[in-house]
Amino acid sequence: MDETFDAQGARVLDRQIIASGISGFCLMMRAAKAACDRLLHEHPQSVICLAGPGNNGGDAYGVAGLLVLAGIPTQLVALTTPTGDALKARHFFEDVGGEVLDTVTALNAADWVVDGLLGTGCDRPPEGAIASAIHWIHTQRAEGALVMSLDVPSGLNASTGQAYHPSIEADMTLTFLALKTGLLTGEGPSMSGEVCFDALKPWSVEILAPHTRLISEERIDLPSHSKTAHKGSRGSVLVVGGRQGMEGAGQLCGLAALRTGAGKVFWATDAPLFDVPELIRVPWDVDAITGCATDCLAVVIGPGLGLDAGPVIEALWELDVPLVVDADALNWLSEHPLPNRKAPWIGTPHPLEAHRLTGQSFDDRFSMLESLETLYAATWVLKGAGTLVTGTPTWLNPLANPALGTAGSGDILAGMIGSLWAQGSKSPAITGVWLHSQAFLAALNHRGSGVIASDAIEMIGRSKTS
Repeated sequence: MDETFDAQGARVLDRQIIASGISGFCLMMRAAKAACDRLLHEHPQSVICLAGPGNNGGDAYGVAGLLVLAGIPTQLVALTTPTGDALKARHFFEDVGGEVLDTVTALNAADWVVDGLLGTGCDRPPEGAIASAIHWIHTQRAEGALVMSLDVPSGLNASTGQAYHPSIEADMTLTFLALKTGLLTGEGPSMSGEVCFDALKPWSVEILAPHTRLISEERIDLPSHSKTAHKGSRGSVLVVGGRQGMEGAGQLCGLAALRTGAGKVFWATDAPLFDVPELIRVPWDVDAITGCATDCLAVVIGPGLGLDAGPVIEALWELDVPLVVDADALNWLSEHPLPNRKAPWIGTPHPLEAHRLTGQSFDDRFSMLESLETLYAATWVLKGAGTLVTGTPTWLNPLANPALGTAGSGDILAGMIGSLWAQGSKSPAITGVWLHSQAFLAALNHRGSGVIASDAIEMIGRSKTS
């Protein structure tokens, strides 16, 4: 699936499918069978299922019943008496010989626990019996049990990826009907484990507008060049930053721009250290910098810039040239707001920089992105696990890997976006985000867990699509 839905969209889809003639109980049992089949693939010796009050609990009853039929020792604890389709699922479990328990204290240990407590309905911290059950699952997992969550780990916001306290940390999440946004961004990737998706088809309804579109190889726009292309025709980029004491940031940014295909990359810095012969030095002088900028097709400002470069930022802000604004340039902008820029620009904040700009909480990345878009009419790249990019609907990069969380990673992304823009890519932000991810994954595969930013630069030209 190449799109995601938030909790509301998933509920609407569920209602549409039921209105089309497929019963809710049928969908519930399809979900139960999908989860049971996936769990049996892991060869469980024994399973505990915890059923909450809603349809997520109904899924858990269905899973438990099918496990009993498969001959797997299965225990089930119900936190409350269900209604509707979930009650039918409970009767199914009891009809095949299952016993419903009302407390975890009577349980024997098992090697798998199935979390059917809350699902997509969680929009606040769990309380009472649900919270106690989540803490109990934490204890079981600490003692060696594996956890499968049904649809969404209980305690995780399916729309935003915010993990409330307490939340389930699953080893595997099997999500149904539509891929849920919160599994792929914010804290979702660390809480969900392996994410498996089952649409529970056959069904046929008109799909509503998704919450996000996933960035993929099929959706990016890589620039192309003729066989007679040369350094003057492949786009020139100016990197402004990497000043004395922070030279590495400028060099990484410039090298990334070159590796991504720019014909020429200029580097404006006051640093005496200059180790990259392919970068063209520009003096640290406002007139020299703006003069170079007008001859370039994109400018990147911010990596290793420092917070005393206001005159340079203001001068570049006024130019009619595409501008990628990162790091210290964003931090300066948060203290010295400027009017909306006439020329296009792309902002690439990490969450702390976005917080400085907007004052928004880290909890809801979509609210933070919306605040950025309200603040300035720009394309925004909100970095982090499940990077978000401005779009209608929002773009989401379905990748979370600690290899990207290394010093210099953001400098590389800014340089790649600037390079792609200078070369004529129609979507430099999402294309840069995707290529950046691929370069780090290739470096991880080549180097192992000790990946540093320069390793990824070496892989830019070797990634799948380059």
